[in-house]
Amino acid sequence: MPVVKTRGAVDDLSSGEILQVVATDSGSMSDLKGWADSTEGVSMLEQEESEAGGEPVFRHFIQKE
Repeated sequence: MPVVKTRGAVDDLSSGEILQVVATDSGSMSDLKGWADSTEGVSMLEQEESEAGGEPVFRHFIQKE
């Protein structure tokens, strides 16, 4: 589901803007990276993993070119 929501959010960005996606699913790391790599006009700038309240949190920073 993060890819579907991310695609819609990126469509609303202007060129150069950065979207931060926060997910709790570890699969989002590979899913969003794969989507960004295969999508023209989008760059994955950074991915981070941290914890909040003992639960894993995955942050993805995606830029619209």
